[in-house]
Amino acid sequence: MAVRAVKVERERIALRSMPVWDETEVGDAAYLLESRFAEERRFADLDFAGRRVGSMSGGQLYFDRVSFAGCEAGSVKWNDVRLVGCDLSNARFRHFEATRVEFVRCKMVGMNAVGCRWQDVLLEECDASLIQLSDGRLERLEARGTQLREAAMNSVTLKGVRLYDVSLREVDFAETSLNGADLRGCELEGITLKVEDLRGAIVSAPQAMELARFLGLVVR
Repeated sequence: MAVRAVKVERERIALRSMPVWDETEVGDAAYLLESRFAEERRFADLDFAGRRVGSMSGGQLYFDRVSFAGCEAGSVKWNDVRLVGCDLSNARFRHFEATRVEFVRCKMVGMNAVGCRWQDVLLEECDASLIQLSDGRLERLEARGTQLREAAMNSVTLKGVRLYDVSLREVDFAETSLNGADLRGCELEGITLKVEDLRGAIVSAPQAMELARFLGLVVR
């Protein structure tokens, strides 16, 4: 009998060759907001909090301790971008396309990226509680040591997602298939989903007991 091949999801693609921080030209707020495509710049200690901007587009960019808190952008299109220690709390980014983007130690509480298209994105040691990613597409998202408590992730297309030490407490996964998602390193208490959404998810034995309630089982 022929052995059926098991499809292995490709791992996240890291940032392409990035310019050296100390050798990269410094960008200011005007350059970022007025450029059709910002490229090979580093931005540090800038404040865009509460501002409304038409769009932000660029590649090979560094953001260090930049505040986008409460910022509203008509569209964001980034590729090969690293954000470290940035504040994106309650930012509203429409048409958010991210390819090979890394969020490291960022505050993303309540960020609205409904309908986003993210590919090869990293969330490392971030607080993304209450983030809104509904109706988005997340391909090869990797999250490490990150809070996603009470996140809205309903009707999301997930592909090749990897989660390590992530809190998914009270996350809304309704209409989001978790087939193939490895949730063993996650906190799952209080999540919302349908039985069919759970089919094919990889969980530990203790997690299975927590999730048994979706099957109407009583574990004693």
